[in-house]
Amino acid sequence: MAYQVECSQDDEFMIKSEDEHEVIEHVKEHAHEKHDMDLSDDDARDMVQEAS
Repeated sequence: MAYQVECSQDDEFMIKSEDEHEVIEHVKEHAHEKHDMDLSDDDARDMVQEAS
C-alpha cells in the first residue's frame, strides 16, 4: 500500500511512498521549513491518505 500527503497550503509539496514513516517525517520537515509549524507524529499521520 502506498501513502501520500499533498500540502493544502499554496505550494506544490506532495510526498508519496510505500513507507508511512517516511511520509510522516517528510511532512513534519516540510511543515517546519516552509510553514514554521511543528507537527507531532500524530498530527502528520492524520494528514496521510492511502494513495490510489
